[in-house]
Amino acid sequence: MTESEFKVVINASIEQAWEVLFGQYGDIHIHNPTMIASNYIGNATEGGLNCSRYCQFDEKLHLEEKITEVTEGKSFKVEAYDHNLPLLKAMSAVYELSSIEAGKTEVKMTSYVSTSPGFMIYLMKGQLGKGLEKHLFGLKYYLETGKTVNSDNYAKVFKSYK
Repeated sequence: MTESEFKVVINASIEQAWEVLFGQYGDIHIHNPTMIASNYIGNATEGGLNCSRYCQFDEKLHLEEKITEVTEGKSFKVEAYDHNLPLLKAMSAVYELSSIEAGKTEVKMTSYVSTSPGFMIYLMKGQLGKGLEKHLFGLKYYLETGKTVNSDNYAKVFKSYK
C-alpha cells in the first residue's frame, strides 16, 4: 500500500477537533467538501470502536468504512471495507491529533491506498492527495468558523480563507 501524509494546524483545542473528527464520525460530509452525504451505519449515533459510516461522493460513488483502532483523544484508524471507487483496491487512514498550544491543534492524516492494477497508484496519487487536502481544509474551516464548505463553494472559500 502506498502511504501519504497530510497535516493541518487548526485554531481549535484538541478536544474540539476530536469531537468533530471522532465524535461526529458519521457526519464527515459536514466538513469534507468531496462528499455530498454521509451517515452512520447500524445503531451508532457517535464515533466509537467498530463504528461504521457510509460516505457518498456523488450520485454513483460511495464507500463504507469503520473505525478499527482508537487511542482515546489522540488517534484513530479507519478502514474501508466496501466501495465502488474505480481502480482503488484497499484504503485506510490514521488520524493523529497533537496539541501545539492552548487552542491550537495539529491534525495529521496518514493515508494508505492500493490500486488494481497496481501501477495506477502513480497516476492517481496526486488526485487522491488533493481530495484529502480538501478534507483537512474543510475540517479547519469548519472548526474555526462553524461554517461548512462543499464542492460548490470550495474554490471561493479556499481562495479567501487561509
